[in-house]
Amino acid sequence: MVTSAEMMQFSAGWIRILNKMSELEKTPRDYGSGDLLYGSEIHTIMAIGQNQDINVTSLASSLGISKSAVSQMIARLAEKNLVERYRSPDNEKETRLRLTPRGQIAYLGHEQHHAIIFSRMQEKLGDITADQYTFLMRVIRSIEETAGEFMQSG
Repeated sequence: MVTSAEMMQFSAGWIRILNKMSELEKTPRDYGSGDLLYGSEIHTIMAIGQNQDINVTSLASSLGISKSAVSQMIARLAEKNLVERYRSPDNEKETRLRLTPRGQIAYLGHEQHHAIIFSRMQEKLGDITADQYTFLMRVIRSIEETAGEFMQSG
């Protein structure tokens, strides 16, 4: 059984990760399209690239943010000519999203960036078993669920 002190060590490590991720989110980078993109922007591009023709509601759910936040993000990305909105052929009221050619370049550049990150993580972790992977995913889900609960409770 894990002690309270050990859980505090885990919590402290998680806070350090959050702080570092927050700093990374604040630092824009070019993924090959010529645009400096913040983390939230490139992750929106990634979600659209992985789900071509996605609508705003599904995108908001996928990213774990509000439809209003997604709409604001899409407006910024459309202004940069990375994403385009269009009407669904099946439902004229529904707006769908897709990447422009420049958006596709950023998407592919970010995939290369992730490949480097995953390679470095693999070097540090070494080979992990299926059971270890399952456990890691359980930890991530529990952190995400707990964060969601706190977001809902205010």
